[in-house]
Amino acid sequence: MQRRDLLVAAAAAACGLDAALAAPRDAAITDIYGVKFPAELDVGGQHLLLNGAGARFKMIFKVYALGLYLAKKTNSADEAVSMPGAKRLMLSPLRELPMSEFGRLVTKGIQSNASKEDFVKIVPDVARIGQLFAAYSKASPGEWLVMDWIPGTGMVATFRGAVQGDPFVEPVFFRTIMKIWLGASPPDARLRSALLGEDPDARRGNGGGDHSELL
Repeated sequence: MQRRDLLVAAAAAACGLDAALAAPRDAAITDIYGVKFPAELDVGGQHLLLNGAGARFKMIFKVYALGLYLAKKTNSADEAVSMPGAKRLMLSPLRELPMSEFGRLVTKGIQSNASKEDFVKIVPDVARIGQLFAAYSKASPGEWLVMDWIPGTGMVATFRGAVQGDPFVEPVFFRTIMKIWLGASPPDARLRSALLGEDPDARRGNGGGDHSELL
């Protein structure tokens, strides 16, 4: 796919985000401390379902709300990561987040969840996503960081409603990002459970999770 086509697909993803955030009032909504996740939306022309959503805690403090959208619901992390088709991760802060620190933790999480062979493939992408976060000083409540996987296009990153550069085209890159929250050692086990729809009570957290990190 040529660069112009990639940018068109990225713009379409951003339009899909706008439509999702403007969902009808009577649509099914999951509310995580005021952050609203629609039950379904379209990404790259594919209909997706909210697999699960929850809150990340640092000790007793709410950090962010995160939602996972897939083509079909699953309680299996492996199936969620390997599932074909479009996917979406939607994150909105529940307190002010310093973006440079958040970006550092994302890149650290990618490295921790990638094999040596896979990491070699995605080194340029890891560097670029770090630069993406570093371009902003903070993320505030009410703002959205969205990462869409669109087959044939790649991962489209959107922040504050604007597409952030060209898509990340390496499939293993998005799969590894998913593993940050769905892998064997997630930063918050209850958030992992919430994203997988395993425990309805887990979606609002309980003040647990890793006490030292914002991710």
